[in-house]
Amino acid sequence: MAGKRKASAKDFWSKMLSAQKVKRILEKRGWDAEAFRKDYESDTNRGPRRATRPSDREINAVEAFLKSGDYPQLLSALSTRSRPKADAAIRRVVAWKGQGGTKPARRK
Repeated sequence: MAGKRKASAKDFWSKMLSAQKVKRILEKRGWDAEAFRKDYESDTNRGPRRATRPSDREINAVEAFLKSGDYPQLLSALSTRSRPKADAAIRRVVAWKGQGGTKPARRK
């Protein structure tokens, strides 16, 4: 039987923590949970969000859709029938292009 893999500290800080558990542990150690909450909410030291690069298939499908306006063709090009997935692809491509993303030049 395989043993449970011990999570590294890096793994711990990348997961979502339970607010009630954090509060319980803060109070157990005698720290002021309310002061922690205020500090946490006031901390805005995070870098700007950048759009991740969409796949080539998404880029090509969305660019074709923006030219033609044919939504069923977009769904087909993305191999989905889900409108929310297609809408998300449109947002991802437009956001990525708005932040300076371009398709790489293809070599001949």
